[in-house]
Amino acid sequence: MSEAVKNDSVSFSDAMKKALHLGGTLFAVTAVTGLILGLVENVTSKAILQAEIAARNEAFRLVMPAGKTFDEHELKPDDFVTGVVKASDESGVTGWCLSVSSKGYGGLVGFVVGITKDGTVKAINILSHSETPGLGAKSTEPEFYGQFNDRSALPLKVVKGTASNPDEIAAISGATITSNAVTDGVNAAVEYWSKNLKGAE
Repeated sequence: MSEAVKNDSVSFSDAMKKALHLGGTLFAVTAVTGLILGLVENVTSKAILQAEIAARNEAFRLVMPAGKTFDEHELKPDDFVTGVVKASDESGVTGWCLSVSSKGYGGLVGFVVGITKDGTVKAINILSHSETPGLGAKSTEPEFYGQFNDRSALPLKVVKGTASNPDEIAAISGATITSNAVTDGVNAAVEYWSKNLKGAE
């Protein structure tokens, strides 16, 4: 074998070894990176889920303060109500927490409605929305959502200006669509309670 052929064989062999080494290194780096990303995503997903559960549980306590325990209840198909939780204390059922999703101006408004055993709206708590800052976003302010506290004159209706009757909710200035979305959701929750939960234990 000539010297030139020998040199070519050695060069090709060295090149193959280098290519295999590089390929193996890249594979190892990719595998480790993928494993790390998978672990991070798993931890992050669990943290997000735990935060969401904590926020919901806090919302249940806010809208039904008499409840000591909160248990998931069977959900019947509904256009507004997306979840039902039974609130209880040592003596039994104190009321119901209904998760509601209603179409606002910028998207869906998600909130929880607390309804007592006698059908009174105890309170609501806004959990999520895509409403306009300074307008529909004011639905998260006590001046608006506080109007729903201890309401028994139902169904409720939205009015512009000052609410003067027990069944009226004053609209957020410049955000009637959002005001109606929340009020319609509350009315839908009360209707759901009346049809499916009234008298239930």
